[in-house]
Amino acid sequence: MIQIPKDLLNHHTHIRLRLSDMYAVLIDKKRPFSCDDTLQTAHCLEFVLTGSIEVRYGSSVHHLKAGDIQFRRRGNYQIFPSDDYTSLLIFMENEFVDYFLESHVPVIRYEKFCADMPPFTFKTTEFINANIKQVIQHILHPQEYSRCIVKFAAHQTLLQILAGDKTNTFVAFLKYLVSERKVDLAYFMEANFNRQLSIPDMAKLTGRSVSAFKKEFTERFHTTPVKWQINRRLEYAEYQLKKSCDPVSLVAYSSGFENISHFSKVYKQKFGVSPKDTRDEEEVVF
Repeated sequence: MIQIPKDLLNHHTHIRLRLSDMYAVLIDKKRPFSCDDTLQTAHCLEFVLTGSIEVRYGSSVHHLKAGDIQFRRRGNYQIFPSDDYTSLLIFMENEFVDYFLESHVPVIRYEKFCADMPPFTFKTTEFINANIKQVIQHILHPQEYSRCIVKFAAHQTLLQILAGDKTNTFVAFLKYLVSERKVDLAYFMEANFNRQLSIPDMAKLTGRSVSAFKKEFTERFHTTPVKWQINRRLEYAEYQLKKSCDPVSLVAYSSGFENISHFSKVYKQKFGVSPKDTRDEEEVVF
């Protein structure tokens, strides 16, 4: 699993935008990224520059090529780019979307959207292309006001997209996105118990501050997030050891443990036997 934008920042040219937790990242052909398990921790506006990319979200599959723009809300994706793929990615939080809507969009009524609404895909325009070229130059050669210019370009691009959205579906979705800030904790933890997420990551992804996340979690589950996570991973590992023929090391990694020795230690503390002993006791049915 990779986390974006975090795992992209050390390998790709980028700029952090002023007064906002936003990043603009250039993906080049020399350092491609591809992953069948990508956790996107912020909303993303992608501009495909060259090549193509396949984006899978749940049961939906999107084939993007040069000239396509896609808005993806934070979540889990599978991403498969072509060898000649390059792109510009702008990552943003709810705060930016909310500010954009308050600044430019009148109050509208919107329908309730499905929580798993697939990404929105659009075609570029000459105006957007001009903005993209300007953004790329400011990322490659930052100047005094580069961060402000890139942020303003993101505003202009979103306005161009809204202008071409005659049904108002996209703007309604943005309204819904910023209104639905909190994710159910039980759903989130079950879906992500085996991922390498810090407490701040969990808080951000569920729409809470760190202190609010810890407090609400303890009140609901009567334990800490870390203790719950380890216990859930161990339960999953025990099930896999009994029902699969995967090696113990693979079971440990798939359960969320990065250190085999630590996995064996906490497993024995909980179940009274080692992972190997659990496997040896079970008759694997082929």
